[in-house]
Amino acid sequence: MIRSLRTPLLLACLAVGPLAIAQDAGRRGAWCATDEQAALLRTTFHDPALARERAAADAQSDLLQRDDASAARARPTATRFVPVVIHVVSTCGEQSITDAQILDGMRILNEDWSRLSADTVQTRPIFKQRAADLNVEFRLAKLDPQGQPTTGIVRVTNIATNSASDRIKAVVPAWNNYFNIWLVNSIGTGGGGGTILGYAQFPGTGPWNTWGVVQRVDTWIAPVGQGRDRTMSHEIGHCFDLAHTFQSGCGASCTSSGDGVCDTPPSSAATYGCNQTQNTCANDANGPSPYTGNVVDQIENYMSYDDCQNMFSLGQQLRVEAAINSFSYLRNMMSPANLLATGITTGQVVGAPAPIPYFASCNTRVCEGGSLTFADGSYNGRVASRTWTFTGATVASDTARNPIVTFTTPGLQTVTLSVNDGVNPPRPSLTAQVMVSTTTSGYQAPFQFAFPASQFPTDATDPFRNWEITSQGSTGAGWEATSLAGTPNDNESVRIRLRNATARSTHFLYSPNIVVPSALNRAYLSFRRAYAPATAAAADILKVDYSLDCGRTWTNRATRASAQLRTANAVAGIFVPTATQWAADSIPLPTTLAAGAHLQVRFSVAVDGGNALYLDALRIRGRVLSTAADQAAGAEVSLAPNPLTDETRVALTLTRPTRVALYVTDVLGRVVLTQAERSLPAGAHLLPIAEGLRRATAGVYAVTVLLDGQPLTQRLSVQ
Repeated sequence: MIRSLRTPLLLACLAVGPLAIAQDAGRRGAWCATDEQAALLRTTFHDPALARERAAADAQSDLLQRDDASAARARPTATRFVPVVIHVVSTCGEQSITDAQILDGMRILNEDWSRLSADTVQTRPIFKQRAADLNVEFRLAKLDPQGQPTTGIVRVTNIATNSASDRIKAVVPAWNNYFNIWLVNSIGTGGGGGTILGYAQFPGTGPWNTWGVVQRVDTWIAPVGQGRDRTMSHEIGHCFDLAHTFQSGCGASCTSSGDGVCDTPPSSAATYGCNQTQNTCANDANGPSPYTGNVVDQIENYMSYDDCQNMFSLGQQLRVEAAINSFSYLRNMMSPANLLATGITTGQVVGAPAPIPYFASCNTRVCEGGSLTFADGSYNGRVASRTWTFTGATVASDTARNPIVTFTTPGLQTVTLSVNDGVNPPRPSLTAQVMVSTTTSGYQAPFQFAFPASQFPTDATDPFRNWEITSQGSTGAGWEATSLAGTPNDNESVRIRLRNATARSTHFLYSPNIVVPSALNRAYLSFRRAYAPATAAAADILKVDYSLDCGRTWTNRATRASAQLRTANAVAGIFVPTATQWAADSIPLPTTLAAGAHLQVRFSVAVDGGNALYLDALRIRGRVLSTAADQAAGAEVSLAPNPLTDETRVALTLTRPTRVALYVTDVLGRVVLTQAERSLPAGAHLLPIAEGLRRATAGVYAVTVLLDGQPLTQRLSVQ
């Protein structure tokens, strides 16, 4: 029955093979994060009241599938309205989708749910009589939770736009009593390398503040010549309790097969394309089915993965009704009082919304004397006038939409944008900070820093040697100096207490500008780290990036997942490392740092269940360092051919007997190949890796060789 379909599920997503965007013949690959997300919520969320509503929805849907008289009484006779808010989340304020494109996507969604789209004529005769108008209309909200006029479109800058988890809902919170949609740049990849386009949450399986749809912004827009994208129509079906037509494969009865809806013939598995003779299950007439015999698969259904979607069924209409009737949140959201509160009641008059200032760029770092271009991306209302104000710049104010500003004073400078429409009281100004790095002072390479409390994060003797600490999605503790940890050198280090940070937040630590007075060959960044997870399931990630333009652009140089970071076992209390619970890390920078270069280093930690991470003994020099008097400096390591071929191997030349191990990680820090540690004598050695990477998907991998525990990492391209 439907209950057996729903209980193990939390999120459903629509996924395709690489580069496919629109719903056309190129859409392939049923890869999604459903299982991972479902497993997570099953262990963290339990609500007896919601469980009872969930059971009531299942029971009512089962009854309506079996009893024609009950079904006839339950069918909707009037359209219900749903207030919608769309959170457009971008990493740097870029305008990845216009308001006009959002409105067009809403039109497509409502046409699909009301069976008004032009391609309904393609529904085959056998299914045309079962096709249904779901009598649900989605309307962008006209009033926000504070009662202020809104367009129902909110623009947010946050790095969570590229997260494959529900983190987006923590850093960009849902509006209560609205249907929330988060449009993001990317979500990630599922099993088998497919690209996840969107995912949804079934009602009653998680908290209401995470109920809604996360979708890639590029799928909202149907590319010219590639038809209409149905990702949102599909995903919102999940939010109103509809499963995939292939969810349970071919079962004994129509109520326990496919999606558990009897007039949507089950499919044995996800299919693609538009094969009108496709018939993967033979049990279509078993149970209270409207069909008298075996029929072809309903590839037209929006809850399939097929390319010719154009219908919902009458049975699915009943399942949506059962959900609306059973869940109090859905009833309240669609109630007359809430429609009035959100401004979408038919005929309701709402004033014009005031513009909200928004930066359509993320220029926050520049060298002294350098220029930045700013862009006014204000939304929500018409901008009649604007004023920019700047500190430490050649101009104090400007009224242009996209001013170009030269910053002449080093230090942290302020940019403020104010906008108004000349009618409404203006919304609060928006302020951002710009870090202007000096080109004449700060640190110089070669460089070493032991994080003494007197110089971290603020150096009282030189303001251009200050470290910068920022975070995304958290108000908890960030990086801090500490004298608690025992280190091999002294008792001073820097740490972040991950257990005190907001789950799935990201925390950044920026070095000051490091001037390279003369060319630095074979440049390496080395440091010591100590880390313990709170539980064995922790998935924290440390990334190390560098910049050569005072922080305007960054290049990732290393990614360390929890398993690689770990220097101690899981700790229930606060982790404070002893002198023996540290590991050395060494990361290659560009082969040559040119004289006059301005180098900065950035550490970032994505929080996911960890305890604490400590850093110490940061060094930038022209050769690899280790804790045992440069014990690895005499070794030569090369990786070739690169990109990967059947002949790719790691070549070692050792000056003395050395313990050697090797591992390869992908861009997310996941280990894909390991070679156990063994002792090798002095001399030349070859470590073949091609066979172990034969199944690796295309991308960039990190090959790390451990010499007596000292890591040396190089990048490997797989094409």
